[in-house]
Amino acid sequence: MAGPAGMEFNAMLNNISQDLSADNLESLKFLCKESVGKRQLETISSGNQLFQALEERSLLSPEDTHFLSVLLKNIKRPDLENQLSAFQRGHGQLQQPVCEVGADTERLEAAFEVICSNIGKDWRMFARKLGHKEALLQQIQYRYPSDMREQILQALREWQRVKGEDATVDMLVKVLRSCRLNMVADTVEEEVNQIG
Repeated sequence: MAGPAGMEFNAMLNNISQDLSADNLESLKFLCKESVGKRQLETISSGNQLFQALEERSLLSPEDTHFLSVLLKNIKRPDLENQLSAFQRGHGQLQQPVCEVGADTERLEAAFEVICSNIGKDWRMFARKLGHKEALLQQIQYRYPSDMREQILQALREWQRVKGEDATVDMLVKVLRSCRLNMVADTVEEEVNQIG
């Protein structure tokens, strides 16, 4: 990784690595079993080596530190999580889409809730129809290997981030119907109509 941002990123990871206790590292390795693989984890003896393995799998980069942030939260190291957040803020990167708060946001959130609760294993077909590439869907699955609901929510959030103001409930309903997910589409419309 070249450039000053890359160097700064590596320096920040190095600091986090030095602050990890042996127990912290073991906990992180355990949490990364699905993503990295048992055999490689056995050869890892430092935070830096683990971070490198995550970078190789596109789970960690200067633009995307979400996966590491979740790991640090899980091992209860808010101090290290804050270091990560400070780096992200310094580079103007936003982890979550920022959108105008209003009726539309409330309606979208209600629609997301219905979709996450009802779409099940068809979510990847639906996500492709929303315009997501297969590589992104695999990355989402790597990040949340055993949480389908979170996989669906992340796909929806990414769609919302990309579309910006063009992200509407009507568009979601249209895509649901094009996937023959009419019952889910009907439920979304019912829920959203209650908001007004």
